[in-house]
Order: sequence, then C-alpha cells, then structure tokens
Amino acid sequence: MFRNIALLLLLFINRETAAQSLPFIMDMVYNNPGEAPFVTKYNNPDYLKSAGFNAMVPKWYVSCAITYDNVQKNIVPLNSPERRWIDSTATVIERKLAEYKKAGINVYPFTDLIVFPNSIWEKYGDSISTKGDARKPDINRPMTQQLLRAQIAGIFDRFPQLDGIVLRFGETYLHDTPFHKGGSPIGNGKQGIQDHITFINILRDEICVKRNKKLFYRTWDFGYNFHNNPDYYLAVTNAIAPHPNLIFSIKYQQGDFLRMTPFNPTLGIGKHKQIVESESAMEVYGKGAHPYYAAYGVINGWPETKYEIVDARFTGKLNNPSNPRGIKDILNKGLLCGVYTWSRGGGWTGPYITSEIWTDLNTYVVSHWGMNTSRSEEKIFYEFAALHGMTGIQADRFRQIAMLSIEAVRKGQCNSYANNQVWWSRDQFFSVSVNKDVISDILKENVADKVLAEKAEATGMWKQIEDISKNITIPGGDSTVEAIRVSCTYGRIKYALCEQMWIMMLEYAKPNPDKNILAPAVQKYDQLWAEWRALKTSSKYCATLYTDMGFLNERGGSIGEMVDAIRKVIR
Repeated sequence: MFRNIALLLLLFINRETAAQSLPFIMDMVYNNPGEAPFVTKYNNPDYLKSAGFNAMVPKWYVSCAITYDNVQKNIVPLNSPERRWIDSTATVIERKLAEYKKAGINVYPFTDLIVFPNSIWEKYGDSISTKGDARKPDINRPMTQQLLRAQIAGIFDRFPQLDGIVLRFGETYLHDTPFHKGGSPIGNGKQGIQDHITFINILRDEICVKRNKKLFYRTWDFGYNFHNNPDYYLAVTNAIAPHPNLIFSIKYQQGDFLRMTPFNPTLGIGKHKQIVESESAMEVYGKGAHPYYAAYGVINGWPETKYEIVDARFTGKLNNPSNPRGIKDILNKGLLCGVYTWSRGGGWTGPYITSEIWTDLNTYVVSHWGMNTSRSEEKIFYEFAALHGMTGIQADRFRQIAMLSIEAVRKGQCNSYANNQVWWSRDQFFSVSVNKDVISDILKENVADKVLAEKAEATGMWKQIEDISKNITIPGGDSTVEAIRVSCTYGRIKYALCEQMWIMMLEYAKPNPDKNILAPAVQKYDQLWAEWRALKTSSKYCATLYTDMGFLNERGGSIGEMVDAIRKVIR
C-alpha cells in the first residue's frame, strides 16, 4: 500500500547525509482523552518507516499496564476487574509493539509516571501523598520513590522491546484508565525545582543507566516554570549529570504551540541534549480543518517574533536580533538532537478532519528538515508539493495559500494592538467571555478601529486564499484538489465569522451599544453559519464544524450566549 510513497520518499531521503541528520525523527498521534482513537495513517508503522521516521511516541498507558507483583504478589487481585483491565491492556500493547518493532521503528510511549492502580493507592496512599491531597504524589517520600522504581522495573520487564519512554509530568488525564489515579509529583515554586531534580535523578538511574534505555523528559508545565523560564530550566538541568540516554523534550514556543508568544528561551541553553516538539494540527488554529502552515514558524520563526512580545502583546520594540526565532537558529548550540511532531491530536473534541493534507504538510516539512538540517523549509515544501502532484505554477499557488495562512490566522484570531487571550477560540469552541479584559483594554486604549481593520484584513486574506485554491489543478488528483478547496472555504467562513464576533464583542461591551452596528453583524453572522453548514453537507472532505458554545460545550460565556443577548437588544 505504501510502496509507491516509500519509493518516492527514498529519492529524497537517500540524499540526506548522516552528518546533517538529527538522530531522533519522532511522531506522535495524541488521541483525544476519553474518545475513540483517530483513524490515521500515522498509526501505521509501515507508513511511518516509509515517511522517514525512526521513532514513534504512542499513547499506550504503559505505566497502567503492569501488575506491581514486584512489590507484592497479587497486590492487584487476580480475576478482579482491575487486574483483568491491566492484563488486557498489556496484551494489546504487546501486539502493537511487535508490529512497530517488525517495521524497524523505535518505540517511546507517551507516559504518565506516578499513576498507580487503585489497589496500590488503597494500601500505600497515605505513604505516598502530599499532605491534604489523597491523589497528588510526593516524590520526596520513601514509599513514592520505592513504588516509582518498581513501576519502571515493571514497565521494562513487561515490555522489554521498548526503547525508552517519553515522560509527561505537566498534565495527567486518566479518562481512558478507569482503575488508576495519580498525577504530577512536582510541587510549586522553588520546591518544584528540587522535586524535578529528585525525580529526574531516579529516572536517569533506573532508565538510562541501569537499563540503557532512552528517557525523553518533557518540560511542559503551566506558569513561568520549567518549560519556559530559562533560570528555572538551568536550575534543574545543571544539577543533573548529562547522560547520552537523557534528552529534554521542549515545545518550540514560550507558551504552548501558540502565536503572539516568543520563541522558547529554554531551547539551546544548558548542557543536555534537547528534542523539539511541534504540533501539526493545533487545537487553537483549526486542527487541520483549514490551512495553517505551522512548519514555517517552527523552523524559521513566526513573523511577529521580529518584534518584542511580552504577555501576548507587542511592546513596541524590536526583538534583539541575536535571539533565536526558530529551531534553525539554535543548531549552532550543538544541543538539538531531534524533532518530535504531533501529526494528530492536541486538545479536546473537534473539529474532526477527513483529509490530512494540512497536517501532512506540517509533519512532512518539520520531519524532513530534521532529516537534513542543511535544507531550507522552502525547498522541503516544494518537495512535498511535488509528491502530491503539484509542480510549477500549481506548487506556487499551493505555497501562496500556505504562506498567506500564517498571518491570516494570526490576524483573524489575535490582535496586534492590545492584549490577547490566545485561547479564546480553541478546539471547536468560541469562548468570548474570556476576552473581557482584552475588550476592555482595546476600548480603553481607543484602538477598536485598528483591531477591526485587522480583522477585515484577515477576512480579505482568507478570500484571497479561497480564490487561489479555485485555480489549483492536479492531474489525476481530484480528491486532493477538492480537499484543498473545501478547507480554504472553511477557513474563509470561520474567520469571516470571527470578524463579526469581534464587531459584536467590542460594540456590545460599550455602555450604549449601537443597534445599527450590531444588527448587520448579527445578520452576517447568521448568514455565515448557514453557509458553513451548507459547506459541510457539500463535501466528504469538509471537517466537522465549530459550535457556538464555549470551551467544552459550556453555554455560559459562549458566543452563542452573547448573540442571543444581542438579539434581544436589537429587536
């Protein structure tokens, strides 16, 4: 099935010399917590191998597929629902692991450690928890450390073919593990620094030294801490002895995979090897339902990072030109050892896509840059276009769409003149109430006209994207052409809706809203929703639509709630 793709890719991959290739080219499909796994070619090890990946980061819950018989025989009782779930999960993992190993893919499961079965908590909970919290482990307690070492031993004894793990401590979601609980063992503030040091040293000893396996320790957390604070990062990592099997995994921006944020200042510093994470279908920017060329920003840096950004707003100053803006700028530091794409997943719910053209583009460009870092993003882009039947002017049109999407998304969703709440629209939701302070700031600084002009500009850019897509042709590629065109129209409708939302948000926040502004905005809003629904029924390549609800289907604070209130005002 994948032979033709593999042959085409090998024409390019074979030219990439080992001296220019990063050692780890990894991909992850991160399924939505509590939902059925994505149906995607990125779960197929043969496809991954053909696409040049040498490693996969599956979300398998290996830490929940062990029995802890090495702590006490049958501490998880035989024939109990808990034990049966653990055994069946382990059997599925073994089968999948064998498939990946047969394909020649290294496997580093995405793992939450210090997540234990209920039976462990029942017996040892008081000896491993922090005071006052029955579910938060304390890494400094002897029993926590003993169970952690037993957990690591259990994982690699049960699954000896594993090449290592990718460790997540910053968020723990147990929607798919009904008999387990636990969480991050890292405390707040300065205590967190020492907790990390203790945690990493145990993991380093058990995984890297004793078992000669790889540990990718993700720095992701919340607040100004390990992930995005260089002082914090160095305070932790400088206290850890380097090891060839220990790599720190870091997102490329200083605040998740978001726009209006600086490049992550923890990248390219310290004494440990680092791998960079990039998300191909960001939950904040459509999840692949419409064009968004993330790979450009990952490698080269986003256009806005030419300027200084603090707390998601421009300061009015230029960024220091010596600061890195993309991962190509940290190559000379000698610490970058790989790229780790999230081809699918991130966030919650939809939109759900049926065409992977945009996530394919982002995944391909980032991964193939990692395979040969001497090549430019642009050259790899045109290589991808050729693989999909686009050459000459057709490839140029495809690139026009991709490049326009970079600022069409930022200007449609964020603003350049005041503060930003960068999460106000995410997944399939529009949570307008979280923009309260942003709206207040815009009105106070008297920049509403500029913000709305920027939104109109973004809508115009999306119309241009849609028009260009109508001129793309691919011999024998009707399905790809339809997927591209439908996705471009999807993006145009979405961001035209965003423009009307901003008109309403800004006007409705005033003491005396003008009905002559609100009424036409509501009318256009309704027309765009009708057009969006018609688009969905017109093509199987159209992603599922957004809703008028707030995050995770909350009516309170949603665009739908606000528009309902406005309808009463304009009657």
